[in-house]
Amino acid sequence: MVTNQLEKIAIDALNKAHQTYEELKASGKEEEEIQKNQFGETALRVDIEAEEAVINTLREANLPIRIISEEHGEVDIVKNPIYLGVLDGIDGTRALKAKKGMYGTMFGIFSNLNPKYDDYLFSGIIEHSTKRLFYVSKGKKSLVIVKGKTMPVSCSNNSKLDKKIKIYIDECWDFNKKTFSEKLQGFNIDCLNSSAHHYLSLISGQADLVLECTRKGNLEIAVSYGLVTKAGGIMETLDGASLGQKKYLKFGQDKHIAVISASTKQLARELIEHINQN
Repeated sequence: MVTNQLEKIAIDALNKAHQTYEELKASGKEEEEIQKNQFGETALRVDIEAEEAVINTLREANLPIRIISEEHGEVDIVKNPIYLGVLDGIDGTRALKAKKGMYGTMFGIFSNLNPKYDDYLFSGIIEHSTKRLFYVSKGKKSLVIVKGKTMPVSCSNNSKLDKKIKIYIDECWDFNKKTFSEKLQGFNIDCLNSSAHHYLSLISGQADLVLECTRKGNLEIAVSYGLVTKAGGIMETLDGASLGQKKYLKFGQDKHIAVISASTKQLARELIEHINQN
């Protein structure tokens, strides 16, 4: 299947997820607690039904894909899939409940069933509070669709680690507090309880660093990799190694590993040097 076809199907799937979100919000049912997911967390109706909207769209398209999702676990759309998809129905559930910040459905497609991060074919996030859809397809730049208009997005050019730059740290995890927050006291750091918000701020040039760790299947990291790198940024580990050649199904699936996303390579270098010295 050619990239343009995959792109069309994936964008349609994300739009269907947003339609589901809007319908549940209108009925006041989006925050209904339904069941525990595979990580032992209570899933909301909107978490589950947003994923179902994506999965059903892929079924209608008969896309030969295996989905790894937060709420539904592993789902084969056809008997013998060839692509791997990663899906998070609602990233930023805490932000949704607090009615503060951005949250969205995240979905990515990779070229084979055991991909490297650089094997992405499509990565997209639809931000439900603003209806903006950010996406990237292999070989293209990262884009955003706003009110029917498609525009490029890009990371900032900031390359100096100083107290003016904006840094998001996923402080939902103690590992990140110890690895990053404790060593960046006095810097402009924040946590908005949504990886989607953090990464979209980075690729829009509104933030300069996103610092977190591998966890919970790394769904958000996998989707964000293509978006960040094709917006001019980088994603790498504390030893300076790019995520690009790391195997998605193996890298950090059983332990926390620090992941640095930065607007420029130089900024990542300065951040790593600072962390190692403190």
